[in-house]
Amino acid sequence: MHGGSGDLQGVAVPSPSSPLTLLHRFTFTSLISTLLVGIVFAAVAGRVAESYAIRSQARATAVYVTEFVAPRLVAKDFDGPPATARVQFEFALRDLIGKAGISSVSVRNRKGEILYGQEPAGIPLPPSPALEDALRGRLQWRWLRSSGQVEVFVPILVRNDLRPVGVYQVVSDLGEMAQTLVRLKWSVWAVVILGMLLLYGVLFTIVRDASRKLQRQENALRHAFAGAVQSLANAVDARDNALANHSSRVSYYGAAVAREVGLSDETIADVQIVGALHDLGKIGIPDGMLTKRGPLTRREWGIMRLHPVYGYEILRPVPVSENVKLGVRHSHERWDGEGYPDGLAGEQIPVIARIIAVADAYEALTTDRPYRRALSVEEALEEIRSCSGSQFDPRMVAAFVRVLQYAPQPVLSPAI
Repeated sequence: MHGGSGDLQGVAVPSPSSPLTLLHRFTFTSLISTLLVGIVFAAVAGRVAESYAIRSQARATAVYVTEFVAPRLVAKDFDGPPATARVQFEFALRDLIGKAGISSVSVRNRKGEILYGQEPAGIPLPPSPALEDALRGRLQWRWLRSSGQVEVFVPILVRNDLRPVGVYQVVSDLGEMAQTLVRLKWSVWAVVILGMLLLYGVLFTIVRDASRKLQRQENALRHAFAGAVQSLANAVDARDNALANHSSRVSYYGAAVAREVGLSDETIADVQIVGALHDLGKIGIPDGMLTKRGPLTRREWGIMRLHPVYGYEILRPVPVSENVKLGVRHSHERWDGEGYPDGLAGEQIPVIARIIAVADAYEALTTDRPYRRALSVEEALEEIRSCSGSQFDPRMVAAFVRVLQYAPQPVLSPAI
């Protein structure tokens, strides 16, 4: 194994793998929401302001027409035949055109027939909600946007008659008000949008500061967790001088293989943790068995085979990924199903455990042990290859061999 050296500074723990952090997600979603709410609110506010202005114009027009015409007409003027009444209305209304922006005036009787207007007398106006409401005594209006005019339906009331005797249909120009409405709408849009963006800026600042604080706390927890993992690994390795930094090297090789086979960053972090803790259960194995020179007895071997279960039980109440716990439990399973503790085979074995099995075996083969000397890199690789398809997942063996072609030997500090 050739190449430069690399530093294994610590056991990594999972970090958010999504490219969008909490702050990024808030920035995107809240900005879109703010703009949408601002647009809707500005549209509603603009429409309300516009409606208020048109209503004021309509009411002013109705008052002006009523006061202008009232002294010139009496109730009987609305009861005669349409053709006869036209002369009277011509006399009463001819001076109204051109004043107060009024461009046309029509008069309808209770039947909706034209008494005066541009249309021939006697023609009924097609039924419409505005006309019907006006005949019930309610002032109605509508904005003719295409022409910039307001059409007002003014109920005609006379003394001693509760029902309107007819309707003035008045069309008036908005004049300067049209430009005022445009400016008003743009002003409403500008004020609302800017106000919403200002509110967004305040909220963004609050969330940004909170996010940074949470990120600092998360980093502190991550480092604390990494320290706890490393302390457990060191406690296991310290029980046997031959195992010094064993867990750290397994973690290093395991992570390199996980990257080689294209696993996610979160899974790679889990592999590192399992590599550091795969022998955690040996805390429950007697020292005499761990440091014994020579082969273990059948009874001792039975106890030794329980250490993955002990490790799993130790980790079970710990708030770490279930993949980590299962990786520790099944790190000594075999591809052919002859491993322990559960005799899993093939793809039944978690991928993390299959990676650690290869890394653990290689590290053990290349390290001096009380019962044998360390093998060379070539000898260890030959042993690993010979067990591909029986003890080890062939895909992980191939990946491990590729890793050793370019990966440097880990340089381990006292606190990795």
